[in-house]
Amino acid sequence: RAVAPAMSTPTPAAEQLKALGNAMYARGKFGAAVDAYTDAVLLCPRWLPVILNRALCHRKKTNWPLVKADCLKALDIDKESIKGNYMLGLSLIAEKDYRGAVRRLQKALENARSNGASIQDEIWRELARGKYLQWEIDAARRAARVSSVEAKLGAMGLLLASDTNSTCTGNYPHTNQHQNHDVIDLVRGDGMELDGDENGDENETSAPEKNKNEFTSDDKQTLRSMVAAARVADSTENDPPDCFCCVLTFEVFRDPVVTRSGNSFERSAVEEHLRKVGNWDPISREPMTQKDLIPNVGLRNAAHAWLNEHAWAYADIVKPDAPLGGED
Repeated sequence: RAVAPAMSTPTPAAEQLKALGNAMYARGKFGAAVDAYTDAVLLCPRWLPVILNRALCHRKKTNWPLVKADCLKALDIDKESIKGNYMLGLSLIAEKDYRGAVRRLQKALENARSNGASIQDEIWRELARGKYLQWEIDAARRAARVSSVEAKLGAMGLLLASDTNSTCTGNYPHTNQHQNHDVIDLVRGDGMELDGDENGDENETSAPEKNKNEFTSDDKQTLRSMVAAARVADSTENDPPDCFCCVLTFEVFRDPVVTRSGNSFERSAVEEHLRKVGNWDPISREPMTQKDLIPNVGLRNAAHAWLNEHAWAYADIVKPDAPLGGED
């Protein structure tokens, strides 16, 4: 497999153009900054910082196709780039490729954690947005499939209107008012005959064999339970378990830490407590410093596993319609 060329070494002229671009960016002149960074890229085509800086300018202007193009160039130079994966994830959300966005944002978050980058919380929230938006699509499709099956079962007389989910409208039609819908033979349809024996005589199915293929009241109750169970995974009626929620943020844990007293908190929240309130445990009141905070990897994995199974809960963490990356 061919190895990608290394990153360009900047020339003095390219360094000057980068400095000019940074100055324009600081003044909010993103178009001028893009021009300066572009001139620098022309001099050093594989200089990663100016490519990412230009992508950031495009992000400020919400020009997501150009953000994507620059991030792909950046990742061709360094596939582990936190900013490259993060902004590419944002651009994929913008074009509604939520699965692709989740993969990129997950990569960015893993690398941010490994490097202790301060952007972790921002990446997490966009990752949560991507997972929630994908869940909305998947949940709608699952609900449509369940409703279709439910309607067909009802039309066959296997479900009563009063037993169906409230989202199904009207009574199910009956093809024959005199037909006994409590007993349905799925082996033999109406008007169908079994093959005769080798002498041409027709054999009637014995009662015990026929009964094996009929739906009893218990079978119908099982069907109703199966339909109800198919909807449970996407139900938003229940709150997240308390054990997965931080007492400071009231949100599901993203990066929990445990203190010497055994209490777990969201890292960013307890660190803010230490800075602004005091060096003590918010629950036990025991003396505590940042050095006493230990990553609670087990709790984090359990909370994230629960979120992946109940992605609707991400809506409590993010505002799905908020500007991408916090941009106005």
